Amino acid sequence: PDMVDERTSQRIALHISTFSQVFKSIAAVLGVSVAALVTLSIIGINLAPLLAGAGIAGLALSLGSQNIIKDTINGFFILLEDQYAVGDVVIIQHMCGFVERMNLRITQLRGMDGSVITIPNGSIAIVENLSKEWSRVDLSVEVGFETNVDHALAVVTEVTKYLFYDRTWRPLMLEAPQVLGVDQIAHTGIVIRIWIKTQPMQQWSVARELRRRLKNRFDREGIPIGIPQQSLWFKNGLDLTKMNYNGNGDRLSPPTTSSSSGD
Repeated sequence: PDMVDERTSQRIALHISTFSQVFKSIAAVLGVSVAALVTLSIIGINLAPLLAGAGIAGLALSLGSQNIIKDTINGFFILLEDQYAVGDVVIIQHMCGFVERMNLRITQLRGMDGSVITIPNGSIAIVENLSKEWSRVDLSVEVGFETNVDHALAVVTEVTKYLFYDRTWRPLMLEAPQVLGVDQIAHTGIVIRIWIKTQPMQQWSVARELRRRLKNRFDREGIPIGIPQQSLWFKNGLDLTKMNYNGNGDRLSPPTTSSSSGD
């Protein structure tokens, strides 16, 4: 329960931080606008015609800026529904990255290669959040087709158990690993699937450590990694010379020999 409360409080803090950044941007725009109007009023400029003209210009601008309005509305609902926040790792339109900045109009991701990806909020329809509340290692290990399945499952279970009770890695995992069993049998080998529920954004480090341990243990146990298999069938070419063919290329029965006895 304490861990759940801690994760909830962290999520709330992340959400509040994102909201505060957005509201700071809105407040800055409003503050500059009000300051400009007050300054114009102080120097004696009549604001009534200016405001009337600004209203007409704003109406014309709004008619030609439907995309901006759409971005703003969608950005508001993204924040309201807590679909993601600054600090999350998300996949948006097949683009994966760390949410570095967002406001009511755009979302900026820091890609895996360090690039900054800017996405208008109005174009966001589906979001995959990889770090909200908790994450999961979804690891498939492929062993050789000739491997004893029960032995391989026992080894994988033991390795995941030792990882879970390791003092260094235990705090990153929320539940004991699940060895789901044989997930697939193919010409390349036998696939064993593993699930581990982890702290947000810790699935990658836990998965890398588990792969390292499995490889070392497989080497000691003599368990091979799956490789593509292919079977070739050869037929003795001499058998083909014993076949008779007619003029159309159809195969006839092999020739037979008959003997006759003299009277």
